[in-house]
Formats: sequence, structure tokens, C-alpha cells
Amino acid sequence: MFKKRNKYAIDPVSLSLTQPAKGKRNSFRIFLSGLGISVFIGALIAFLFFRFVDSPSETSLSREINDYEIQIQLLNNRADKVLSILQSLQNKDDRTYRTIFGMDPVDEELRNAGVGGNDQYEMFDVVENGKVLREASEKLDFISRQIVVQSQSFNELMVMVADKEKMLASIPSIMPVDKNKIRFSSGFGWRRNPFTHSGSQFHPGIDLAGPIGTPIYATGDGEVIDPFGSMTGYGIVIVIDHGYGFETLYAHLSKKLVKPGDKVKRGQIIGYLGNTGPSTGPHLHYEVHRNGNKVNPINYIYSGFTNEEFQEMIKTAEESHEILS
Repeated sequence: MFKKRNKYAIDPVSLSLTQPAKGKRNSFRIFLSGLGISVFIGALIAFLFFRFVDSPSETSLSREINDYEIQIQLLNNRADKVLSILQSLQNKDDRTYRTIFGMDPVDEELRNAGVGGNDQYEMFDVVENGKVLREASEKLDFISRQIVVQSQSFNELMVMVADKEKMLASIPSIMPVDKNKIRFSSGFGWRRNPFTHSGSQFHPGIDLAGPIGTPIYATGDGEVIDPFGSMTGYGIVIVIDHGYGFETLYAHLSKKLVKPGDKVKRGQIIGYLGNTGPSTGPHLHYEVHRNGNKVNPINYIYSGFTNEEFQEMIKTAEESHEILS
């Protein structure tokens, strides 16, 4: 083990060895060394403090950012719920409300107007939490567009509801002749040709056979109009415009009691069953037209029948193939 050696100096006068006294310079040097170490340690502590410990302002800012992130996520969740409710309303609008009033569903292209095109949300791609912000913005914009379209649809429905009583009275919904005085001879669709007895032809209405002179009734409120196009093959005919896209035709009458321009009410006698025109027997040929298309009249004869009677009528019409034409 080595001992620390003491330093000695030679006294020039006495030529003896003396241990030199510590001077001010040495003390100052020691002071500087201690100060340097203290500064270094202080700097290190400060670095570690600012590196790993947030300042009060940073802590407050971090807390605010976390709050915003939570709020944005809650907004996203609420937007999902609103979208679900909105889609339910759209389905009811298209499949129920608009169907009741004979309106076509809202066009999908109109509902999705504004979807796609330029990316107006790309600004969010360069910010922190941009994905969540982008998702929320897209949903809110989509909801806004959908609400505008749905609001317009409901406005249309409100107009229809305001006119509901008139509309319901105008839709052809009763039998054009007393059900106890006739029988179904032919339904709507492809049937055997009654004259050639070969091949088939499309039958655009229903045939109701009965005694000549049986009263014929208007099936809904409307106005009698001139027959459209050639009525060759229909005999004496009456056409009624009911509005709302509906028209009805009554053919092979023996006599008519109304003329074009007359206003008629549902259940009003407008003529009598006959056998005029090309016909193989006394009957009423009855057609319903909706928006210019010939549709199955059975689907609109629902007043005055129980559900069982209505189902039996449909079955009878489908099984009847004898066109009296």
C-alpha cells in the first residue's frame, strides 16, 4: 500500500526541508473545481427535469388535448347513431310513406349527391389525430347532405298528406260492378285468344261477365275524358282521369250516362254492362292505368271485401282464362 507523499520545499537560507503552505491560488482552484461540479450537476438535474417532467403549462395543454380527443371520439359515436336513425327514416320514407301515397322512392343518386369527388379532407392528413378528425368531418358533412334531401322528401309528403282525403277518394279502389251480379271470366296477363282459340295474347285488364244492363260504377272520384288513341275492339267505352297518375277504362258497355268533362264520384253509376264491339258475351272489360302503364286492377280493388274474400277474388282472377274481349 502506497502512502500519499507530502510535498517539501528547500529553505534557501537554512537549507532545511519545509512543507509549503497552501496558497490562495490553490484554494481558488479548489473553489472553481467545486463550482464547476455544482454547475454540471445542476445542469444535469435541470435537463432531466425538463426532459421527463412536464411544466404546469405543458401538463394543462396535454390535458386539453386528451379532452379534445375524447370529445371527438364521442362525436364520432354520436354521428354513427344519427346515421343509423337517418337510414331508418329513409327506409320508412321509401318503403312505407311514399308507397302509401303512390310516390316513387327517392333516387339513390340524389340521396348520395356530393359523395366522392375532390378530397376536401386532405388537410387532416398532416395533423396529429388527423384520422379521427377526418372521419368525424366526413360523417357530419354526409349527415348534413342527407338531412337536406330527407327534409325535401318530407315536404313533398306533407303536400300529399294535406291532399290526402282527396287522393284517397280518387284512387280506384272498388269493384266497378256489383260483385253479386257478375263472375270473373278472365284475369290480367297472358291468355288464350278467344277468337282463334290458338296462341295467346296479353290481356291488359279483367273481364267481369254478367247480365246486360247491370249498372257500372266509377271506382274513384275523377273526370271523364276522351278515350286515348284508337278504341277499336272496346265497343262503347268510358275513360276516367282520377288524378295522381291513375286512369280507369270501362269497355263493351250497352250505354253510358256520362260524357267527357263530367265530374264523377266513387260509386256513381256511369253506364251499363253490355256486349258492344268484338265480344263473345256480355261483360265489362275493366282496366287501371298508373302513370301511363297498364297494371293489374285486382291490386286496387280492396274496398268492400274482407281479407278472405279479397284473397279468393285474386285466386279466381288468376284461374280465369276465358277472355270475352
